Amino acid sequence: MGLLINFTQTDKLYVMKKTLLFSLCALFTMLTFAQGNIGIVGPAANGWPDAATNPTPDIMLTNNGDGTHFIAGLTLSTGPAKFRTDMDWGNPSYGGNTFPTGSITANDIPVQAGVYDILVDLNNNTYSFTDVSPFTDIELAGTAVTGGSNPQMSTVDGVTYELAVTNFIMGDLQFRETGTATVYGDTAFPTGTATQGGASIPMPGGFYLVTYNFSTGDYSFSIPDVGIVGPAANGWPDPNNATDILMNTIDGDTYTLDGQVLTDGPIKFRQNQDWGINWGGTAFPGGVAEPNGSNDIPATAGTYDIVFSRSALTYAFNATASVDDENFAGFKVYPNPSSKVWVFENQNMDIANIKVFDQLGKLVLVSAPDSFTIEVDSKVFKSGLYLAQIQLENGAQKTVKLFKN
Repeated sequence: MGLLINFTQTDKLYVMKKTLLFSLCALFTMLTFAQGNIGIVGPAANGWPDAATNPTPDIMLTNNGDGTHFIAGLTLSTGPAKFRTDMDWGNPSYGGNTFPTGSITANDIPVQAGVYDILVDLNNNTYSFTDVSPFTDIELAGTAVTGGSNPQMSTVDGVTYELAVTNFIMGDLQFRETGTATVYGDTAFPTGTATQGGASIPMPGGFYLVTYNFSTGDYSFSIPDVGIVGPAANGWPDPNNATDILMNTIDGDTYTLDGQVLTDGPIKFRQNQDWGINWGGTAFPGGVAEPNGSNDIPATAGTYDIVFSRSALTYAFNATASVDDENFAGFKVYPNPSSKVWVFENQNMDIANIKVFDQLGKLVLVSAPDSFTIEVDSKVFKSGLYLAQIQLENGAQKTVKLFKN
């Protein structure tokens, strides 16, 4: 005898609801993964879009239809890049703060030259650049390396290798084929010709851009330029006019520029007269430097001694002394904001004492250095704004804002 099943009205409604729910889920899945076609743009690839000369430089990835987008074996240069949808900034775009992998943010991805398989996964908002270069991998090794791993150099042809600006300590370095004992070195710094099994390169410490020719052995360690740029200074640059006012440095970390006249307007710091690496901010006269961010520093007209710190990611525009008070000519305080220490300097006369007040006017520190230079430990202060009253040995006084981050 066959099995007879009788569906009640309730059963039928349940089946209809379940079918409808399944259909809605399928529709939601289709909509979720119908994000359009994603391409990579920026100087690391074919350049930024320009309506007149380069409207659609996008190198398109394959839309896998499951929330992921992929391209294999793409050769890229060192520079910033982003992903955008359907070759239009009006559609969603995706950037990041780190390389070769990271979470999607609004910033530019700091790409290093090489050959990569690229995956953008919109299911978890991540991206990855997987190195598939067929070339010999080269790293820098030695006692001058900081951190837990040897910095890897990038290449697009297996001959010319480059390491983006990197912090080294005093010590020695050699070029090494990654994963082997084969090293190349020389005794000269900052330029020389490395030979296989050669001596270690003496490194004095600091921030350097490193280049190495694997065929000839020629290498160089160069400190990058950093300058100010924007309408508050010489205006924004164009392809035929680099308006950067270059700053001074001895280590590639702290950059200074004294007596610079500014007008009201936006300003930024950038490296090597190129937008590939730049720093903005939201505060003036001192603040936290934002790498490759969209914010411009809102400068106020005046004459300033400017200090920028690469490692601390801080900047300070210290107003110079008035014409009537040349005792403070060349005065500066840096880094500002600070998380560890403020350095006060005055070139023309010793600093007799420094008094630091909190926002309520309470005196929180007194120092009497009787010196041209004094360091004040900022670690003991809570985050926030402070006022420092500086008095010179002849009684002249000056007050500056201090920021503790």
